Amino acid sequence: MTLQVLPPELLEAPKDTIQKAPEKPYWKPSSLKDGESEEFRLLGCYETGHSIVGWQYASERRDDKTGDLRFNGFVVTRSHPGSPQDIARETDWSKPDRPKIDGTFVKPKRFLAWVATSAARGRMEVLFIEQKSLREMLTEILQEEDDYTWTEEGLANFSIKISRKGTGLETSYSILPKVRKVPEKIVKEWQTSKDSIWLPNFFEGKDPFDGRQTDEKGLPAGGTDKRGATVLPKVKTQQTQDNNEF
Repeated sequence: MTLQVLPPELLEAPKDTIQKAPEKPYWKPSSLKDGESEEFRLLGCYETGHSIVGWQYASERRDDKTGDLRFNGFVVTRSHPGSPQDIARETDWSKPDRPKIDGTFVKPKRFLAWVATSAARGRMEVLFIEQKSLREMLTEILQEEDDYTWTEEGLANFSIKISRKGTGLETSYSILPKVRKVPEKIVKEWQTSKDSIWLPNFFEGKDPFDGRQTDEKGLPAGGTDKRGATVLPKVKTQQTQDNNEF
């Protein structure tokens, strides 16, 4: 009888046990490189809880052990937060150790968040637009109601192509709209998924992909506070061009 001396696992080729966390379905124009662009179709609007405008700032908290201030994530608010006590200090990028500058703080940024389908990844994502120029361009496009319309289900009968040009202080962004009929596939996906996405959850510190939240009394999370969105497309239908599947 032959004894099994070594555990069989030792004879196996080592396996890669490092697992990458799934990529979160959020997208920012700043992720583009010079000359790159991405295309999206807007889904839903302010009235359905799929488009919001708010403010975001980086926060710091004091480490319980060392007493040092450390980055503590981002805080999202409906209105400008002013100068909260936990707002993060600016970084001195001119020095190798990148020290924080006491007596300063990183300015809060206004943002527009909108649910959209990504042409590149074929999934629903949240566009997180912090660039004022892009928000203004998109607002102008949405006001051209005769050209860029919406279905009764709240889906854009057009796509938007967001492009980046330049780097650093020379960076500029642009949006190019294109009339595209909504394919039936996206209509069906929206019907089954729209209730699972509620962007005002951002203001409650909750995941927008967890759907609309309620408190113990059955009231919508946040009570009667306004969501603060300023871009409000009107629902309108008309014959559209381009039968592309996106």
